[in-house]
Amino acid sequence: MNRTRLIIIDGMPGSGKTTSAKMLSESLSQWGVNHRCILELEENHPLMLLNESFESLASEAEADRFSQLFQSCYQQFVTDQLSSNYEVTIIESVLFQDTVSMAVHMGMERGRLASLVRSIQQILSPLSPAVIYTYHLNVEGQWRYICGVRGNEWGPVSLHTDEDFREAAALWSRSQTFVREAIEAWNVPKLIIENKDYLWEEYTQQMRAFVQSEWTRSQEHR
Repeated sequence: MNRTRLIIIDGMPGSGKTTSAKMLSESLSQWGVNHRCILELEENHPLMLLNESFESLASEAEADRFSQLFQSCYQQFVTDQLSSNYEVTIIESVLFQDTVSMAVHMGMERGRLASLVRSIQQILSPLSPAVIYTYHLNVEGQWRYICGVRGNEWGPVSLHTDEDFREAAALWSRSQTFVREAIEAWNVPKLIIENKDYLWEEYTQQMRAFVQSEWTRSQEHR
């Protein structure tokens, strides 16, 4: 077994990704693991396309440009991580929420997007990634829950009417289904949490145990 060098935490908005990343970062520190935690809103994020914009990924030319830029971005990221002194890097949100889900929402053809996802997964393979993914059984309920916590307007989100919530649920249900299929097909250690009852303390314990198990197992096979 190769040593896990990348932990990916993902899920739709409001899944607790940033909180989970910080929690796991604290745990790795307690275990004496030299690591880096890259939060979604970190300035000059290595996996964000800065100063790039896309109107629609239904266009073949725009979809190709999107794919090429992200593949280059991830290749550079892997090169940098392999040459760094960090034993583990945590990333949250950027792969599936910010890259793959956005491509679904912007109309990229499914086969083309599936090819891009497989390419990125292959690019990441030298880091022996492990994935933690929160899947919401009630997507509309999740939007209502997180807007009840954060308010009806935050970031790009503006949800006020029942129709707004139904449309958001339909959009994110499609992307969530695509992402889960991609994660399940990825031959890496993974923890998929099916959120129905918002048992955050229980989910936190599952995540911590999963990461501790993967880290211990990878250390034993160094």
